[in-house]
Amino acid sequence: MPTAPPMTPAQMLAALHAEGLTPVENQTPDWRTHDRNHIAAWGPVAGVAIHHTAGTNSLAFCINGDAGLPGPLCHAHIAKDGTLTLISGGRANHFGGMAQNAYDAMVAQSPVHPAPGGAEPIDGNAVTYGIEIENLGNGTDPYPTVQYETAVKWATAICRRHGWTADAVIGHGEGTTRKIDPSFPMADFRAAVTARLETSAMPLSYVEVRDTALKANQTPAVGYYLFVPSGRITNGTTSQTTDPVRADIDEDGQIVARLAAGDDPATEPEGLTYTVIRRTRHIENGPLVADPPYSIEVNAADAAAGIDLAERAHVDVMPEFIQYALTVAGVEPNPATGDVPLTPATIGALTQALADQRYLLQTGGTVTGTVTTKRANATDSLLAGIVGVEAFDRVRVLANGTLEVGPGTGARDVNWRRSAANEWTTDDSVVIALALRHLGTTLGFYGAAAATKPTVTGSTGGNAALTSLLSALATLGLITNSTTA
Repeated sequence: MPTAPPMTPAQMLAALHAEGLTPVENQTPDWRTHDRNHIAAWGPVAGVAIHHTAGTNSLAFCINGDAGLPGPLCHAHIAKDGTLTLISGGRANHFGGMAQNAYDAMVAQSPVHPAPGGAEPIDGNAVTYGIEIENLGNGTDPYPTVQYETAVKWATAICRRHGWTADAVIGHGEGTTRKIDPSFPMADFRAAVTARLETSAMPLSYVEVRDTALKANQTPAVGYYLFVPSGRITNGTTSQTTDPVRADIDEDGQIVARLAAGDDPATEPEGLTYTVIRRTRHIENGPLVADPPYSIEVNAADAAAGIDLAERAHVDVMPEFIQYALTVAGVEPNPATGDVPLTPATIGALTQALADQRYLLQTGGTVTGTVTTKRANATDSLLAGIVGVEAFDRVRVLANGTLEVGPGTGARDVNWRRSAANEWTTDDSVVIALALRHLGTTLGFYGAAAATKPTVTGSTGGNAALTSLLSALATLGLITNSTTA
C-alpha cells in the first residue's frame, strides 16, 4: 500500500459525511487550522491510530494539551454518547514514536500485526490519523454501542477515502511498547471496519433545515420535529438509504436539522423528499401532539443557503407516502374504483413496506394479543436484547427456538436448544446454584443410556458403611433400597 498525502480539512469533512457521520466542528480554536504542522511534517500518511483517553471529560485536554504535551492531541474525539468532535485538520500530538515493524505491517496492510519492536524510529504523529475515545481504559469501563460504532465509521471513512483496507488501522498499543490502548480487541474493531468497507458509500450533500415553533401566544413551543426520508437514492450500482432525523425544539423555539441529499446529477432522485412531522405540547404538562404532516424536497443545490421551512411550500404528504408504500409493496388498487384490497396479504405487504421505508417507527409500548415473527432461516434472530450500554446482544432467541446468551461484552457463548423430540440440549455447561430435582423416570450419566431407577437387594452383612451409602443413595432418589441387614 503506498502512503498518501493527508486529507485536507474539507476532504476529511466530506469523507465523514459520506460515511453518515455528522461531526461537531470545534471552533475555539478552529479545528481546520489547529495543528502542529509548524513543528514537523504532516504526512505522507499510512494509517489510522485508535486511542482511549484513560480519563473522563477529556475533550478540552485533547484540544489544548498542556505545557508538556501541547495540543491538539488527536484529530477527533468521541464522547460516551457518540458525539464526534473534530479537533485538528493537520499534525497532532497523539502517537509519538512508532516501532519499525508495526509501521511496516501497517503500510503493507498485513493481516498480522506483530508485537512492536523495541526501537521506535518512526514519527507516528506524521504518518497516522488519531482518534481519542472517551474511556477509562481499565477493562471494565464500557464502550457504549453508539460510541463504538462512531469510531468504526470514523476509521472506515478514512480508509475508504485513501483506498486502504482495515489492516491500515492499528491500536496505539500495537505500534509502541509505551502504551496499551485501546482497551478493546483491535481484531474485532478491524473486522467491523472491514464489514463496513464492503458496503458502498455514496457522496451526499447535507442541507441545513431551519424552523421556528411557537405556541399561540408566540412563546417557544416544546417538542421536536421528525424528518422521514422518502426512500433510497441510487447512483449507478450504488444505493443508499438515509435515516430519519429528529431535531428537538430549543428554548428559543428554534430547530436546526441536517438532511441528506444526492451530491451528483446522476443520482436518482437528485434530491430527497422528507416527511416533516412536528410534535408539540399544546397544554402545560400535556402529551406531545402531532401536527398534520407535510413534505419538503431537499436538493444538493440547497446546501449553500439551507432551507427555512416557513419559506418552503408544504404539501400534504399522507397520500404521497401511502402510494409510495403501495408501489414498493406491489399492491395494485382496483383500476375501476381506486380501492385497495385489504386482504391479509396486502395489509402485511403494505405494513412491511412502510416499516422498510421507516414510516412506521417503533419506540416501545404494549402489544395485546399474539405477535408472530416470520423469518426466512431457522438461525435468523427473532428477539434480541442489550443491557444498558453494552456493545453486544446479551440474549438472543433464534427462529428455531434456540436461546443464546453472552456476557454483553463479547459474542454469545452459551445456548439452550431443542435437539430431538421432547429433548432440550446445551452445547455448554449447566451449573445449579440452589437445587436440582429430577422428576422423570429414567436417568443416565457420562453418556450412558437413561435407565429406570434400580432396586438394590440382598444383605449388607452388617456393614455399617455400605448400609449408610445405600441409605444415602435412596435418599437422593437414585436407587430403591430393598436390602436387609
